[in-house]
Amino acid sequence: MMLPRMYRVRQTFERPMVKEIGQTVQSELTRLSLEKRVKSGQRVAVTAGSRGVANMASILKATVDHLKSFGSRPFIFPAMGSHGGATAEGQVALLAHYQITESWMGVPILASMEAVEIGRTEEGGSCLIDKHASEADHIVVVNRIKPTRNSKPPSKAG
Repeated sequence: MMLPRMYRVRQTFERPMVKEIGQTVQSELTRLSLEKRVKSGQRVAVTAGSRGVANMASILKATVDHLKSFGSRPFIFPAMGSHGGATAEGQVALLAHYQITESWMGVPILASMEAVEIGRTEEGGSCLIDKHASEADHIVVVNRIKPTRNSKPPSKAG
């Protein structure tokens, strides 16, 4: 069997680098004018994932500092499913491994494996959310979204 002629091809994508992470996060959050929606004294849940986001601790620190700048009361909660051994303690330890601690962030880390249902899909599946996050006035999502190996696109009934 004859194989067709083949060539080695290399493609390089532009990968811009952010030098001042905290400053960039602050700038981007300022553009959102969150202070118009988030009032002083309101509780804001901020997600902290375990999906390998580079500089996550710096990003979270800048986020909570920005939220505190207009009087809101942010807290961090682990948004990582079964990572950390599927225990609240394990998730807090995993966050600490990424330098995400209450002392450095300046806000509480509220970890619990307790979830509450906030709705159902058309197919009848539960939509669950962390209990602490469900009790907050607002939620800021700071995560990388990555499908797992077993993920399948939603089926289209019809």
